[in-house]
Formats: sequence, C-alpha cells, structure tokens
Amino acid sequence: MPRLVDLETGTTSTFEAPGLGSRLDDERLEALGSLHALRDMLWAVYAHEGAWRLHVSRGFEVRLNGRVTGGGGLQTGDVIDGGAGPSRFLDADWPGARHPGLDAQTAARPHDDALALVYRDWALERGAPLAEALRRPVPRAEQARHLFALAPAVAAGVVDAHFAGASVWRVVVRDPQLELTGFVEALARSAHATPGLRVVRTLGLSMDDGVQLALLLARPPSLQQLERLEAGHRGAWQLDDFRQRDGLEAQARRGARPAGPREGPASAVMLEVVSWDGWTHVEPLTGAPGLTLEADVSLVPVGEGAALVPFDASAPVSLRRRDDWVLEVSPSVSAALQPSWSGEPLRGRRGVGLDEVFELVPGLRCRLRPAR
Repeated sequence: MPRLVDLETGTTSTFEAPGLGSRLDDERLEALGSLHALRDMLWAVYAHEGAWRLHVSRGFEVRLNGRVTGGGGLQTGDVIDGGAGPSRFLDADWPGARHPGLDAQTAARPHDDALALVYRDWALERGAPLAEALRRPVPRAEQARHLFALAPAVAAGVVDAHFAGASVWRVVVRDPQLELTGFVEALARSAHATPGLRVVRTLGLSMDDGVQLALLLARPPSLQQLERLEAGHRGAWQLDDFRQRDGLEAQARRGARPAGPREGPASAVMLEVVSWDGWTHVEPLTGAPGLTLEADVSLVPVGEGAALVPFDASAPVSLRRRDDWVLEVSPSVSAALQPSWSGEPLRGRRGVGLDEVFELVPGLRCRLRPAR
C-alpha cells in the first residue's frame, strides 16, 4: 500500500486509489474522494492508468526532489515538499533489497565505478529502487532523495552527494557564502538517510568559516559518524579533535589548523582547455592550451567576442582567488558568455575544485590544475 512519510516527524500516512493530498485551505493530508477533488488540492498524489502521479495546482510552488515542479510521474523514494515540510512517497521498500557482500565491497572502494555497476545490475534484476543510487554519475534527483533537507541546494548544483555503493559517503558544498548553521541543521535532519556519510568537503569557503563549520559539524549527535571536513585542497580537519568532552571551545581553538595547511590564499593554478568546438565567442585562453592564474581574472565582452583580462569588478564572469577558487557569474550575463556546470547554466557563485571540468563559455570546456 502506498504511503507518505513526513521526514520531519516520521508520521506515516497510508492511502489507496484515487489518492491523498493537501487542500488549498489546510496543510493536513486527506484522502481524495475522486479525481474531481484534485481541483481543491494544493498538491496531491493520485493514481492514473496504473501509475502514481503528483498533482500541483497552478500558481503554487511545490518541489519534487528539490526542483520546482508542476506535477508528473512519481517513483518510490521521491521527496515532495509542499511548504509544510518534506514527505517521502513510497510504494515499495526504499532503497530496497541489498546485498551485504556487495555493500561492504562498494563501501570500501568508493571510487570503483565498475564495482558499483555490477551491484546495480544485481539490483535491477530484483527491481530494487537502490539501483538509481548505483548509477554513475548518480542523478541529482537520487542525491536529493538522500539529502532531502538540502534538496533545493542539490537541485541547484551547490551541494553534491558522492556515493560509495548505494550510500552517501561524502557531501561536497560549493557555496562560498554558506550559511553554516542552517547547513549543519539540514545535514543533521538528513542523517538517518545517510548512515554511511563520513566526509564533508567545502569549495570556496574561507579558512575562518572552515574552522567554525568543523566546530558545528562536531556537535549534533546524529552526525557523530562524520570523520573529516576537507577544506578544498588546503587540508582537512579531523572532527574527533573537536569532540573532546572537556571544553569543546578551547579544544577547537587548539585544533583549528588543518593537517598540512597552506597559509594564505590558494596557490596559482592552470586554467586548462579540455575541449573547444572552435565556434565560441572567446579565443580559447588567448590562443594557448592553458593559462596560469595567479590572481583574479575576468571574462569581458570585446566587440562580438570576449577576452580574459585582469580582474574587473564590472565583468559578467570572473574567476576569483579566495582561500579556494570561486567562479562568479553576474545575473545579467549574456547567453554568449554563460558558463555551465554539468550541463546546467550557472549564475551566482560556485566554488571550483582542482580537476573539475566546467564550461567557461558555451563550447569551451576547461578545468583547474595545479600550476606547472
């Protein structure tokens, strides 16, 4: 029997066809008398032609796995947020049947994609929903099902969940202006869906904010399985150093420096061309296969093209050096200069890690490497 599980309270609401939903004038869930009742629902889960679907009334914002949706098909594990707290839709066990031996192997070898795909074949043969978590790369919708309290950030590409087998083992945050307390609270709320989580990695966050984040991550009882906070490519904090019973604040000050720290802002990097279609509006890195970046640079329009220049605060696209590198994109950037990340247009600020590939402008794919 299908059910909706309130992910904040743990309350379960079971239902049958035609469905269950939240009325326009009430946040409580109630069963549908018929599909005609959908017109009075803010959102509802309903049966149609043997499948379960999500209805959303026009003009209302409801998120499905972190993305604003107008409705559509549902699969088990989907997270629906209609404004009164997220609920998980289940019409089968989620994440489903598991293989203890393959679980242990994939947890021990998180970077072995071939092993993960062997496990996925096993899950697909049995119709287990965890097969989605074993795809490589893992779809953002599946990441959001696990990190449900951070689902909007996952959908926006600001937060990534990295999987070992079918379990999240590392969370990567790319927000240079991360609201630390809110992030930790959201991660703690998602903890029961991520029992294998061991590492949080930040990109673009300052050293001082990294110390504060390590202190905050060490406190929640639901995050005691966390082992490390990685500060970009500048080092890492062992969170057990912040979990001493006798004076956490004093211990945090003594253990504030990461293992093997590099003082000051990030060292120079190479902006390297990965591929170029020859039709972009910018000559690839001034005609060279790579460009050493030792300071902030901007991408500014020049005639019908563009050029990389020393930093200009008014430029639409910039790579700025803080403790880590940050890609900044103006809200007014033109389509000809629109960077993208994993195929999604990028606006705002995004922390950039070494060896990560992004599209600097359409048709020009680059990555940051240590300067030679």
